[in-house]
Amino acid sequence: MKDGADFFVGWDARVPARLARFVLGVAAVAICAMLLLALALGRAVDAGAGEIVGEVAISGILEIKPYPYLRAPPDAAHPAGHVVLLAGDGKYGIGVGNEKFAGHAIEARGALVKRGDLDMMIVSPGDGLRPAAVSVLNTSEPIGLGRWRVSGEICDGKCTAGIMRPGAGVAHKACATLCVSGGVPPVFVATSPVEGAEFMLLAAADGGPAPAVMLDLIAIPVTLEGDIERRGDVAIFRVDWTRARAR
Repeated sequence: MKDGADFFVGWDARVPARLARFVLGVAAVAICAMLLLALALGRAVDAGAGEIVGEVAISGILEIKPYPYLRAPPDAAHPAGHVVLLAGDGKYGIGVGNEKFAGHAIEARGALVKRGDLDMMIVSPGDGLRPAAVSVLNTSEPIGLGRWRVSGEICDGKCTAGIMRPGAGVAHKACATLCVSGGVPPVFVATSPVEGAEFMLLAAADGGPAPAVMLDLIAIPVTLEGDIERRGDVAIFRVDWTRARAR
């Protein structure tokens, strides 16, 4: 050695310049890696805070496909009709046995939660769904909005609507996957609104429930392609799941 500048003594307070540059470089790489991992496992978009409205009763036409929702007739606040997604307690949908009500006028009772223009009712156990006491107009036929390729995140509709603020990472993915697997309607949260819709109810290309491949894409940034239609005040994304990709 010419000058001892590269010789490091543990008890010496002076750190050689070459060692300092090496340590800083390693730290920078580690920080970038952690940020990339957080991005990969975290949420694609922040849906913001939701609102728990409380117990309500709403009458409308029950639709089962792609997932259960109620079509309420138009009113002053919803001139095109109003759609309310339906789920049960915990990490479950409204359960089997309600198919007999499909296409009929019913009254749904339960706790209403909402986030933006997305509403979901947590249907009360027992007689939370029953035939409506008054007639309900069968309105709001689907309106096609064309084919789209959209980036965003697949979430369960219950947390997205406002039961809780969706989190991030592995815990968020596990929670959302359990909810969707249990029958809670899956919702696509777009990074940019499509024809004014930030939240879209997901479906298969034929309008039925999404296939099992969707479960692998929950709670990560994804790009989906398919046809979007509007039913009342909700958008339904009929996805070509063969073209779905993680970003």
